[in-house]
Amino acid sequence: MSVTHTEIILRSRDGEPLRCDIRYRPTGKAKPVVLFVHGFKGFKDWGPFPYVRERLAEAGFVAVGFNFSHNGVGEDLHTFSELDRFARNTFTRDLHEIEDILEIVSAKDELPIEACEIDSNRIILFGHSRGASEAILSGADTSDIRAVVAWAPVATFHRYSERQKQIWREQGYFEIENARTGQIMRLNVSLLDDIEQHAERLDIPAHATHLGELGKPLLVIAGSEDLTAPVKESQEIAAAYGPSVKLTIIERTGHTFGAEQPYRGSTLQLEQAIDETIAFMQHSLGIMAA
Repeated sequence: MSVTHTEIILRSRDGEPLRCDIRYRPTGKAKPVVLFVHGFKGFKDWGPFPYVRERLAEAGFVAVGFNFSHNGVGEDLHTFSELDRFARNTFTRDLHEIEDILEIVSAKDELPIEACEIDSNRIILFGHSRGASEAILSGADTSDIRAVVAWAPVATFHRYSERQKQIWREQGYFEIENARTGQIMRLNVSLLDDIEQHAERLDIPAHATHLGELGKPLLVIAGSEDLTAPVKESQEIAAAYGPSVKLTIIERTGHTFGAEQPYRGSTLQLEQAIDETIAFMQHSLGIMAA
């Protein structure tokens, strides 16, 4: 049976647009939900992400991808046309929007899918990079989450030197370059304030520890040559979780497992990450592999 793919705009608690897509195989039977969380300078349709969600749908999950309202990507879904929004984003806004999506999924009535197709008692959070770390934070604080998958997570959001933070406060913003597009992208000082004022809420290793205490399964997958989120960060998160964590380091690959934007096809390393992710999700939920 083929995968059904539907695009929809949901609304956050602030009325902001959350552009989503939902992929599943209609069978009339309830299926677990996987909510995919993209990372910094990312979006739901970046590179291999649609392909990854298609694979999840084929494996029997309801795969939901969405764009954070302030990720900078607008109506065309592929370009950073809303840099003013990007500049105003914060980590806590992201976490609130993950909560909003989860509430909508649990309620079911706003989704373009028959309620009988969704098992809202079996939800997995799955993220990449910054989104992986936010999945850990949300997974530890949300009772409905059954398991978490973190691809190439960062262990801290404190990634700026004292000199950079000084310039940030003096100017009221900090500028970064998007290496792929060449765009100069601003981050308002509100993001720095968010990091400093919500240090406990944004403590990734502490939330990984809490995930372990709750007995919620965690899979961490990292590329051995990742320069954006080095392996040591995945290892720190895994160590914080405890001995039952599932940590996989894929050799000879980087932050996106060899995949690119625009998407040019899969890689052996990406396929390994997907296969291990699907197997982990099935095992965590007690699902027999097809």
